[in-house]
Amino acid sequence: MRWITYFPEIHNVHLTKDLGLLPYYMQEVLGYDAALMARFPDDEYPALDGEVKGLETISLGDKGNLFFTEKASVHYLKNHARKIDVLNLYHLSRHTLVYGNIYKKNNPKGKLYLKLDAYTTHLQKRKRYARNIIKNIALKWLEKEFFRNVDLISVESHEGLEMAQKTYPNLHDKLIYLPNGCNDRYLKTAFTKPFKKENTILSVGRPGSSDKNYELLLAAIPFLELGNWKIRIAGPVSDEFDQKWQKVLLDYPAEAAKIEFLGNFADRKKLYEEYAAAKVFFLPSRVESFGIAFVEALYFGCVLVGHKGMSAYNDLSANGEFGVYFEDNDPVSFANSLSEAIKMSDNEGVHKRIENHAAENFYWSTLAVKLDKRLRDE
Repeated sequence: MRWITYFPEIHNVHLTKDLGLLPYYMQEVLGYDAALMARFPDDEYPALDGEVKGLETISLGDKGNLFFTEKASVHYLKNHARKIDVLNLYHLSRHTLVYGNIYKKNNPKGKLYLKLDAYTTHLQKRKRYARNIIKNIALKWLEKEFFRNVDLISVESHEGLEMAQKTYPNLHDKLIYLPNGCNDRYLKTAFTKPFKKENTILSVGRPGSSDKNYELLLAAIPFLELGNWKIRIAGPVSDEFDQKWQKVLLDYPAEAAKIEFLGNFADRKKLYEEYAAAKVFFLPSRVESFGIAFVEALYFGCVLVGHKGMSAYNDLSANGEFGVYFEDNDPVSFANSLSEAIKMSDNEGVHKRIENHAAENFYWSTLAVKLDKRLRDE
């Protein structure tokens, strides 16, 4: 069985997320002849020799565009569709409509699977593909054909699924809930349980990136009560954010001494070691379509800190059983949520229960089996 996951352009960071892990697990767990098809513009992709070693890639190159589609993608699908048993596309977009329709035209018996990967707010109303009314009408016709052709559409949160079913009632029977998972096969070989925990709060992101909102942490510093705990932030820091941080160091030296920015981790195993040592994990983002870092934190038994604006946070935290909520962009609420998470992390057996929660709901080895059964209509 040939499985192709297509995405326009892939960088190494994508390979350790669902774009790389989904085809990898369909191959390793279900025995598919799977490949990731895209443009691969970078010189090195270390994950192909690490976390997803053995995953086949199909590099399309850049042959230019035909309107909003890529010629190389159109050419490949027209010539290879009959050999593809499952075509996996991402996002409800103009080019996805075209590629999916081309595939089904050339292979009507093949399975077309769309991983929606959408913010919940984007599902509140039907998609508009173009500002121009005439263009949008034409693309809506393509959408109608695509909806007839698509066999399965997965949504990453229960809230998103419910919203998608209301917005697209004609797709009700084709829509399923399928969250993102962690690379459990790799993690089981690289780390031994139980994990040795420290009084550490971890976050993984890009301080200075507007969507990641680490400015919230800076604003919350006067209200933090960390005691003998420390906060460690993994990820590249922008120059603009660093300037803000230098000011905080001058204004609140005692509090800031308990916060450390670790920079980027080229070695993913070193990053996972940070997860393994942490008891609490937070993301300060205004929005998250899912929050894959949360899943990695759950694998290592971390108590979560997030808010309802993060599309999947209710599912990830089991509606607060394994995590604490804060009010979006509220520094006082955020500081209080960290204190609550610290207390929760001291509850007997909580880290083990969180690990079990991850195993039951967010392992790709399990999710891949569920997806395969649905694609086979079992």
